[in-house]
Amino acid sequence: MIAMRRIMLTLLCFSVAACERIVSVSVPDSPPRLVVEARLERVRSAVSGTQRIRLTTTDRYFTTTPPPPARGAVVRVVDDSGKVVPFTELAGEPGTYETTVFVITVGRSYTLRIAYKGEEFVSTETASPAVAIDSLWFIDRIAKISPQAGLRATIGLRDPPAVKNFYLWDQFVDGRRVVRPDSVGYFRVVASDEFSDGTRIRRFQPYDGIIVTRGQQVKVRQITISEQAYRFYTALSEQGLNDGSPFGVPPSSLRGNVANLTTPANQGLGYFIVAEVTEVEAQVP
Repeated sequence: MIAMRRIMLTLLCFSVAACERIVSVSVPDSPPRLVVEARLERVRSAVSGTQRIRLTTTDRYFTTTPPPPARGAVVRVVDDSGKVVPFTELAGEPGTYETTVFVITVGRSYTLRIAYKGEEFVSTETASPAVAIDSLWFIDRIAKISPQAGLRATIGLRDPPAVKNFYLWDQFVDGRRVVRPDSVGYFRVVASDEFSDGTRIRRFQPYDGIIVTRGQQVKVRQITISEQAYRFYTALSEQGLNDGSPFGVPPSSLRGNVANLTTPANQGLGYFIVAEVTEVEAQVP
């Protein structure tokens, strides 16, 4: 009986080894596409004329290098009064375009225009007024979903009544933005006031998966975005959290708001946002 068991175990090992196979996946290279990272902001507590736009292009699927910068583009932003603000490419940062004289006005519409390699890209957004954060403090997790105990950044705010608002939050710890996937939050935290219009939000933890510790400096930024931007970030988060199950969201190229006027089928990737922002900052006691 023992000998028979040894024979069966040996056969099982050979059968498992025989199933091992290295598969090489060949992914065809597609033509590079323009990727736009443009979030122009007016921070209530620190209004500035300095704005940056970063342009890159897509690369091969299995590459491990940073995305190639889109050099030599002509970048400008035009407001709804016809005022044109050009952006200049930084000599030390190829693909990064900057201006120091562009102060956003709430309620105005802005159109981003990019000329790159014979194609013209365009996108339009309106700057919505920000909603103030009333307070920032640190308590343990509110929703008992996360398995880890510890302090989380917690904010309070009052949503304006009878106005559709959509929010995007950033959180910085010791000067570094923290965004990571976990079981209780999106990569980028966004929300609609559909079920909280006009109410006071007393305890909200935008990044309740991020534990902060004593002495750390924490800053929370609340950005008012458009409904279209909200839908974009929601779809992006759903794809990022895809767990591979049969009910998961299938991966696909997300449609942003950067149109290609020259070749409509070759639209730009990414999203152009113009927003007013409120910030609060505090040290973890």
